[in-house]
Amino acid sequence: SPSPPAPPASMSNQQGIDRLLQAEQEATETVQRARKAKAARIKQARDEAAEEINKYRQQLEMEYQKVQSSGMTISDKSARLNQETEAQLMEIRRSAEANRVNVVRQILAWVSSVDTNPPK
Repeated sequence: SPSPPAPPASMSNQQGIDRLLQAEQEATETVQRARKAKAARIKQARDEAAEEINKYRQQLEMEYQKVQSSGMTISDKSARLNQETEAQLMEIRRSAEANRVNVVRQILAWVSSVDTNPPK
């Protein structure tokens, strides 16, 4: 039994070219899918970063609003401290004035009660 005739060379060459073209098409599609997946990951990362930035910005804004709503600026705190200091000084002066007579009496009593006897 004779073997079947060999296909013409142009037929097998055409099939090889078709396979190469198909492989090239598949490779191109694979690269495109990979690029799309990478672009999606980058977009997701950007979105997550933007969300974190917004959260941090809101946190800072809330802290700033707390400071602002406390109603005290540095000059307000300084003025309050000056008022408190002045009030304390006035209290000390008042106390000193009220006790002046007693202090003078105490000093006079100490000075006038000196023991003139020599120590033994």
